Amino acid sequence: MEVLTGIPGAPPMRSLPELQDVLRRANPRSLHLAAFHPTGTAAAGADEQLCPVDATGRLRGVEGVWVADASILPSCPEVNPQLSIMAMALAVADQTVAKVVGVR
Repeated sequence: MEVLTGIPGAPPMRSLPELQDVLRRANPRSLHLAAFHPTGTAAAGADEQLCPVDATGRLRGVEGVWVADASILPSCPEVNPQLSIMAMALAVADQTVAKVVGVR
């Protein structure tokens, strides 16, 4: 197994001692640390031309497929989207069960 660290110039790591050695020698100012939550790749919305997913999470044009992850958020919120994603996924799941099983 190899681990790519993202540390500029560092080779793939194959062991914990290799990683520890590279970390000891790494210049913190050369590290490019970032985090993001990919959203909007299958945005939900009313516009069928722009949004492949409808407001219920159903993938347009494909029977029996619902999307219930961050991809259906129309854009990246300015705060951590975990709670929004969980609430949206629960709503999609509830609607999917209601449609497929007929239970509300």
